[in-house]
Amino acid sequence: MNSSTWFVLLFLAAVNLQRVRETFQKRGTLPGEQRMQWSFRAFFILHTLIMLAALTEFLLWRKTLIVAWAATGVGLYLVSVVVRNVAIRTLGRYWSLHVEIRDQHQLVRTGIYNWVRHPAYLAIMLEVLSIPLTVNAWWTTLFAAVSYVPLLMLRLRVEERALVEKFGGDYRRYQAEVGVLLPKWPLTRNQSTDS
Repeated sequence: MNSSTWFVLLFLAAVNLQRVRETFQKRGTLPGEQRMQWSFRAFFILHTLIMLAALTEFLLWRKTLIVAWAATGVGLYLVSVVVRNVAIRTLGRYWSLHVEIRDQHQLVRTGIYNWVRHPAYLAIMLEVLSIPLTVNAWWTTLFAAVSYVPLLMLRLRVEERALVEKFGGDYRRYQAEVGVLLPKWPLTRNQSTDS
């Protein structure tokens, strides 16, 4: 095996270990009403397919890496891990792998949630695109973009509706002030908070 193959195998193994650790880690979260429960299984299946497809595409067609693309992919993956972990820590007991609203749920607007309403979704999107990008698996990158990302956006819309139902006008103001996946420009944020 050449060095590119070793790198790909080690990278995908590390990603898999990180995902398993994060998925099954006990966090003491509060249970609540879950919506779109099937999406967790769908994401799990798609994530597994993306990993396997990236490896297969690399082994069958690539066998060497374009270092600049691999480095970009690793960088995006590391950003995704940091953003997701910051989001998880900030939400604390309100974190969930599901769309889950609790009776005693509180709207969190501190830390990273002061800048982006759904940083975990942003992190997951970066992750599923960065994995095949790192491996230079272009077809798998396209597959992730047209399968995983639209499902993630559908689930984000379901979660947004659930949060509006729970918090009403407070969440509507939050929507006006803070971007969904990317921060709003400072000028826009200042104008929306002044109104």
